[in-house]
Formats: sequence, structure tokens, C-alpha cells
Amino acid sequence: MKMNPNQRLKTSKNAMSVFKVCLVMILLIAIMMLAISCMGAQDDIALNAREVDLVQYKVPEDDTKVVVFETTAGTMKAVLYEEYAPNYCEYFIDLVESGYYNDTYYFLIENEQKAYAFGGSKANTGDDTDDTDKKQLEPETSKNLWPFRGALCTYGSEKGIFNKRNLTGSRIIFVNSVDFTEDFIEEMRDIENANEDLVEAFIANGGVPNFSQQFTTFGQIYYGLDVLETICGTEVNDKKQPVDEIKIISATISTYGEHKLENEEEFFTESFKTDDSSQTDSSSQTDSSSQQN
Repeated sequence: MKMNPNQRLKTSKNAMSVFKVCLVMILLIAIMMLAISCMGAQDDIALNAREVDLVQYKVPEDDTKVVVFETTAGTMKAVLYEEYAPNYCEYFIDLVESGYYNDTYYFLIENEQKAYAFGGSKANTGDDTDDTDKKQLEPETSKNLWPFRGALCTYGSEKGIFNKRNLTGSRIIFVNSVDFTEDFIEEMRDIENANEDLVEAFIANGGVPNFSQQFTTFGQIYYGLDVLETICGTEVNDKKQPVDEIKIISATISTYGEHKLENEEEFFTESFKTDDSSQTDSSSQTDSSSQQN
């Protein structure tokens, strides 16, 4: 049966419509597969980091830059990790040296578990003002930096549809710790393919594991963790804002050499770890020698 020109044209249009629909579906599937692949890669970093160097618990070199926060609750000092977050550290140091953080506010506090506090805002509500630095940078995550208790992370807006990522901004997340209950510790140790040293570091030191590889970690408080605890335990209203204002009075850049801990072993535990196996071998050799004598 022959089709007239109008029928052929209609059939051709229908075929083209079907082709377009199929093409759109193929593109959507490709995008979804790419998104799943990207999210899987992020999970690998967070859960399967094999060769983790716990630099946050190693004694810094004397010339390593630190930031000193004078707050209404007390003084905190933090090491900055320019090697791992160079772009953000450069931006942050410029802000500090310009006096940007002087007289800024802590504006959101998770005080039920004393888990974290958001600070560095020009307004006590966390809202932008005319003086707010609104620059945002791409995230810089590292398998060697984690949201342990005392970590400094940076908070910006989310970017992306499928592979969402948190951009960096001028506001700071001061990480304290969630409650490491027996059930939570068991859950942490049961995470498939998790790095055992990393898991045990969280259990020993505290932190917010759910933040892992989600935000740019750029610093670590090594002095004033009691001050952070006080800030995170302050009374808040129904919007999680402090009832009584808590402020960063000033922030200054210095070096670790100028602000060393008197007893470095108390915090920088990784630098003072001993190899148990080598101790055992050494002990065995000593015992053997004693017996021979």
C-alpha cells in the first residue's frame, strides 16, 4: 500500500520525534552514570583512603603559619595547612591580615551534642551584609585532612546538581565533636573498607565523621579546645543562634615557632608514637641477652 505525501511526511515527523526522545533519554542516562561515577569516587576518598598521613597530630615546623583567634570565650590557636589547601589558605590569610575577622560573630551552633559552631560572620544572624566578603572558591579536599575535633573547615554555598560540592567562603566551621557512643563506635568500626587508623583517630580524638571530604579542611586547633567546647555548649535560640553574643574579637597570623605548646606530646600524638613491634623486638633481644649473661 502506497502512502501519499502527507502520510509519508507524518510518518517521518513521528520517527524524528521518537529519535529525539531516545536521544534525550540516552543523554540523561549518560549524565546519571557520570554522576554516580563521581559520587562513587568521592566515597572512595572518604572510606577507602589507604595511605593516610594524620598531619593534624604531627608537630608542625616552626615556620608553619598559625592563626590566633581571640574570642569572647578565650584564645584558640590553629595550624594552617597551606600544602593541602593552598588556594583557600591564601584567601583566608589575606582576610585575616586585612582585619576582616575582627569583631565578627559566631552565628550558628549545634549545641545538642556540642558538635560544631559556625563563625566569622559580619552579622550575628549569619546573613550577608555590605561588608561580607562573598568570594567563593572551589573545594580543596585531601586524604590527609579530616574533620577531627578542633578542625577548621570553610563554609560556602553548594554547587552542582548531581555531583554536589561545598564551595569555600569567608565563614568558618569550628568542628568540635559528636557523641561517640558505644553504638556509634561499633558502627564506625563496621564501615566497609574503612581505613582502620583513620577510624581509630576519630574515636580517640573526636570530630564529626559525616563532614569527611564534604568541606574544605584548612586548619587544626591545637590550643584552646576547652574554649571551643565552651562556645559549642552555649545556650541557643530556636534558630540555633547564641542567646548571648559570642564574637571573634581579633584574628592574627603568626607561626608555630612563636606559639609552641609547652608539652607537644599532649596534642601532637602522631609525632610521639612508638612502633610497638620494634619495642617488642628490642625487649626480646634485651631479655635474651640478659639470659645469656
